[in-house]
Amino acid sequence: MTKVHHVTLFVADMDRARFLFQDILGFEPAWHAPMVKGNRMATLLGIPDVKMEIAYLRNGDGGVAVELCRMIYPVAKKQSIPIGSPGTTSLSFQVENLDQLHQRLSREGWTPFSQCLDMRDPEGHPVRLFCFAMDEGMLVELIEKPSRKS
Repeated sequence: MTKVHHVTLFVADMDRARFLFQDILGFEPAWHAPMVKGNRMATLLGIPDVKMEIAYLRNGDGGVAVELCRMIYPVAKKQSIPIGSPGTTSLSFQVENLDQLHQRLSREGWTPFSQCLDMRDPEGHPVRLFCFAMDEGMLVELIEKPSRKS
């Protein structure tokens, strides 16, 4: 059986990305390496003389971890790719307190594309959700499932 171990995101601003994932989305820091370099990393990635900063964040409920990587050398050129173009990615997280997250993201400079929307998931269950883009253009979707009343 294959399962997702972690998702790697290449980011331009490590502090801002860590703030988003730790302080706003609630991931827990597992470890942080301000400088990763050497022959093994260069061989693994196929990039001679690579140097990068890496932060590994765990999902508190045992879900998929997120590994944030900031290239130090070679320096990545900042480019803006329209969402939905080949090569772009998106992440989807199930959250609680969707309205509070919407307000906080707006205050912190990650402007949601819409208000919280009431929709149905592919199986027909009600959900509330909204999307925003990270600074690198990655689409992030936050979904809240209504609590089941007993």
